[in-house]
Amino acid sequence: MRIRRSTVVAGALLPLLAAVPVRTAAAPTARGGDRAAGTVTPEVLRRQAALDRLADAITAVPEHRRAEVPGYAGHTIDPRTGRLTLYWHGTVPQRVTDLLEHTPPGITAAVRPAPYTLLELCTARDRLVAAAQRGDDGAEWTSAGPAADGTGLVVGYTPNPVRRDGAPARGQVAARAAELAGVPVDAVPAAAPTATATRHNDTAPWSAGAELSTPTNLFCSSGFGGWRGEVAVLLTAAHCGTSGTYKTGTGATVGTVSDSDTGLDVAVISINGTPSGRFYDGRFDNGNGYSKRVFGAGHNSVGSLVCQSGAMSGVHCGLKITRTEYAGNVGGTWHTDMDVAERTNGSDSAVARGDSGGPVFASINGGEDMQARGVVVAGGGDKVVCGDTVFRTTCYSALLFTPISPVIDKFSFSIA
Repeated sequence: MRIRRSTVVAGALLPLLAAVPVRTAAAPTARGGDRAAGTVTPEVLRRQAALDRLADAITAVPEHRRAEVPGYAGHTIDPRTGRLTLYWHGTVPQRVTDLLEHTPPGITAAVRPAPYTLLELCTARDRLVAAAQRGDDGAEWTSAGPAADGTGLVVGYTPNPVRRDGAPARGQVAARAAELAGVPVDAVPAAAPTATATRHNDTAPWSAGAELSTPTNLFCSSGFGGWRGEVAVLLTAAHCGTSGTYKTGTGATVGTVSDSDTGLDVAVISINGTPSGRFYDGRFDNGNGYSKRVFGAGHNSVGSLVCQSGAMSGVHCGLKITRTEYAGNVGGTWHTDMDVAERTNGSDSAVARGDSGGPVFASINGGEDMQARGVVVAGGGDKVVCGDTVFRTTCYSALLFTPISPVIDKFSFSIA
C-alpha cells in the first residue's frame, strides 16, 4: 500500500512522555549516511544466529529470567569473530561445559570467572531504582544496569550544568550508589533517556513500523502485531497512551487499548482486522509499502546486532547491544529490564522522536527472515544529526527498548 506523508509532527517533551503536535512541517535534515552499515554482512548475521542459539541453550530460560539461573553472571557475543564469552560465578555446570566444548563450526567460546551473579546485580540495581524513586539525598543517577562481565553496576547521571564544578562529580555518584547497592559501581555522565514518540496510512492487515495517532491526538509508531488468545492485537509504547482509540496518520481507526504495563512501557491495542505478521522496512517515506515477514521472537545478548523501524525515521540497522537488564528514568518513570543498543555507523542515528512503540528485530539467518526482539521505548546517548525524517525532529546515538520476552509473558502475546 502507498505510504503518504502526514501533515502533523510530534516531539516528546519530558517528563510527560508524550508527543506535542506541530502544525507545520519542517524541511528534511541532511542525510545521515549509509543506513545499511555495510560491515554487517550475511555471514556476520549467520554467525550471530548461531551464537544466539548457543546462548539460549546455555541459559535455557527466556531473556528476562536469566537472573534465575544459579551462577550465571552474563555473556557477550561477537558476531564478526564468532565468539561467545560466558561469565560465571562459581562452578560451571557440566551441562554448560559440554555445550561450550561442542560449539558449532566457526563458533568459539570461553568462560571467565565473575565476582557476582546476575541475580545479585539485578537486586543491587533495584535498590538504586528504589532510592531514586524515593528521592533519597544523593541518588543522582538516571539509569543503572549490570556490567555484562558480572563485576558490578554501571550507572548514568546528568551533570549539573549550573554548578561550575560539574557536580555531582563522577566519584561522588559512584561512591553513593555503591554504598546503597552493596556492589562496585562505575558512574558515567549521560543524558537521561528520552522517550521517542510518529509510515503513515496503514490499513488492515496491520503492520509494525507505521504511524499511529494516539488517543490524545499525538503521534507514535506501531509495534509487532499478534494474538492474545483469539483477539488480534498490535503493540505500541505505553507512554503513547494507555486508554482510548488509536488511529492511522490519516484518521482511520486502528483499535482501542485493551491492556498496558507502564513498567515495561508497552500498550496492547485490540485491532479492527488482523495483524499482517510483517513490518515496514526501508526509509520513512517508503512509497511502495515494502515490508518483511516476522518469524517468531528471540532473545538478546550483549554484542548482538539489531535493527529498529520507526515511522518518523525509518529503519536503522547495525545497532550493537551494549546493555541488558538495564534500568532507566525515562521522563520521570523508572523502567527496568530494558536493553540498550548503540549505533556502529557514526554517520547515522539509532532512533528519533516519533519512533516510540516501533519494532526492534534481528535477522535469523543472515537473510530476509527476521525475528522480533523488542519494542522501542526511548532514545539515549548523544543527540546526533538526523538523516532524512518525516519532519525535523531530535535523533539519538543509542536506542533503549523493552525486549520482547517479558512482553510475551506479561500479555500472553504470540507473534503473528
